[in-house]
Amino acid sequence: MRILVDEIRLRPVLYAKAMLRHMGPEFWIVAIYPFYISWVWGSGEILPNYGWLEETPMYAGIYGVTIWEWVARSWEWVAGLLVIGPLLGGGTVLYDDYFDREVDRDNPRKRTLMFLKPRAHSSAVMAVAIGLFAASLAIAALISAVFLALSAVIVLLSLIYSTPPLRLKGRGGLDLLTNMLGFGVLCSLAGFSIAAPLREYPWLWLVPMLLGTGALFVPTTLADVVSDGRNGVRTIAVALGVRRAIWLTIALLFLANVAILAFGAWGYLYSPWVVVRVWPISVLELVPLFYLLRRPDLDNVLNVIFGTSTLMAIGTLLLALNHVGIWGP
Repeated sequence: MRILVDEIRLRPVLYAKAMLRHMGPEFWIVAIYPFYISWVWGSGEILPNYGWLEETPMYAGIYGVTIWEWVARSWEWVAGLLVIGPLLGGGTVLYDDYFDREVDRDNPRKRTLMFLKPRAHSSAVMAVAIGLFAASLAIAALISAVFLALSAVIVLLSLIYSTPPLRLKGRGGLDLLTNMLGFGVLCSLAGFSIAAPLREYPWLWLVPMLLGTGALFVPTTLADVVSDGRNGVRTIAVALGVRRAIWLTIALLFLANVAILAFGAWGYLYSPWVVVRVWPISVLELVPLFYLLRRPDLDNVLNVIFGTSTLMAIGTLLLALNHVGIWGP
């Protein structure tokens, strides 16, 4: 089967842009978030070679030179970010959507995906997904053997999550656990491995990572609960029902925040000083979810995912700034 039809062969740039949008860049943050914060715990820096950046003036006309030199000095971190976000994240989205193509025809949110249109073959999506997985493993091998092993397990989870007959996506509960393991544990360990040996990982931090990534995943299944239920895809939202799935999200996020605040009170990774200043963010993260209980429609689900994830990112960044000594004692 040809991967590209004539229209796409004649308009490759337009096709590339469409494929990039279809790779779900808005969801890469879910993988980058645990990767980045765990890298901070291992490196003690807010950015790679941050001290060098502070000491290197970027005079007019040499911004590009300075940036490229920073990339060369920080290539492992930059390559790791590329692997975890666009390559593994994009490949996972495309691979999953390939097997969901019949279900997505019945989904108002996804029926306009470009590979469902007559001018593109669904096989193009599979080809790009496999290409992204292969590229991620090739680059991971350049970083370290540990990073390669973690990336390979992420690819394996992506395959069994979407591929029949295992297809963990359609087994309510296992879909949640798979995402908690992939994002909360493996992405965290991958980020840390670039900065320090895994034996030095602050293992208790995996508790809020597991709970927090679970809290971000459940609402994504709410967005498609109607079409998934109608087509026999038994996700966690279909298995529990809308209201119980929202309550599960609230519980996961609440417990994650309790762990984060408790670590600060204990002085684990960041100081009690920062906890006093970030706890309001932990409360605000829950507000959109309680609003969703009142109005659980599609538009609100997507807004809640964006709002809650943004607040989580802000709160975690403040913890990181305290850890590296930029903000507070």
